[in-house]
Amino acid sequence: MRHTMIVLLVGCLLLSPAGGAAGQGWEKGGPSFLYVKPTKKPPHHGVYDETMKCTDCHSHDGVDAYTSATMAMKKSAKGTMPKQEIAQTITEALKGKGDYREIFVLSTSFNNKPLATVIELVLDPKTFTFYAMSERQTEKLFHIASNEKVSAAYVKQRENYDYFSGALGVQIVGTAKLLHDDDPEFTEAAKIYLPTLPQPVPTGIQPPPLDDMIAMIRHAKIITKITPERIVILNRSFKAKGYHAVQVWEAATK
Repeated sequence: MRHTMIVLLVGCLLLSPAGGAAGQGWEKGGPSFLYVKPTKKPPHHGVYDETMKCTDCHSHDGVDAYTSATMAMKKSAKGTMPKQEIAQTITEALKGKGDYREIFVLSTSFNNKPLATVIELVLDPKTFTFYAMSERQTEKLFHIASNEKVSAAYVKQRENYDYFSGALGVQIVGTAKLLHDDDPEFTEAAKIYLPTLPQPVPTGIQPPPLDDMIAMIRHAKIITKITPERIVILNRSFKAKGYHAVQVWEAATK
């Protein structure tokens, strides 16, 4: 009898929706405990329009992928850079050695299972488009072929480990497209990406012409083109200019 009661109790716990978030379902806007409960403005609070109230930003009204730190920038004009200036700060942060090539972490998902990959992305500052080149049959390519929505993050490495006051990072959310073989965009993407590659050739020997290099990789490599929908840059130095430390660039809606 005691054995039977224990089995029944365990079964009830496993079936109970209170046993974990997976059984509770998703309430509109997500769990209320995730939201800030404002009392009074902390000393490190960012700038905002004087007419705004706490509940204008810190309210349980839905999820738009912005944290409470950036909600004010969606609803307040004060502290926000002009869009063109935000774009300039992003290109400056990601210019690398002048070739706009930097190391990022790329996040993809397949069947609701995420993957984070360290990857080199090259920014085309004219179009605000990113490019990467990969071997065929790598895991991230199958992810992208299944789900074109991706995110990437860059963090400036600091020798002094001062990641709070000296923080500089860029977050990208967008859509990825796999370019291969005779795709009309492959050649143009390769012309942007290939010149940024280090050339491991003996001194005095010139690398092959660009067209020859493109022909060499065309049937062996995949170029991933990432078109950003939103880019968020964190730079603490912005505050000295009266801006938020976090600025958001968004692509023009069609």
